[in-house]
Amino acid sequence: MKLFKRWKQRKEVRELQLRIDHCRTTIAEVHRALLSDEVQPEIAEQFHRLESALEQVDASQLDSRDIEKIEMATNKLLDEFRSLYRQGKLKNIYDGPVH
Repeated sequence: MKLFKRWKQRKEVRELQLRIDHCRTTIAEVHRALLSDEVQPEIAEQFHRLESALEQVDASQLDSRDIEKIEMATNKLLDEFRSLYRQGKLKNIYDGPVH
């Protein structure tokens, strides 16, 4: 019974870490796209700091509510850039089909 409980906890931590990694990857991709559009250095530095902070997050110390807050913040950030993309002021991050 203990073995199953530990396995389940590790699985949950891996899933939480995967969600954090997804947010970090999304932020890194937006950061790269912004750099190619010659964004202000201050904004680029903020993205770099955000990426670095997410790399330091230890999923074993968080629960799903904490991860949801990170995901919501990532989505809010993307929403902020949506209008710039629609206006053509920033290039698309992906060259593939839009879903």
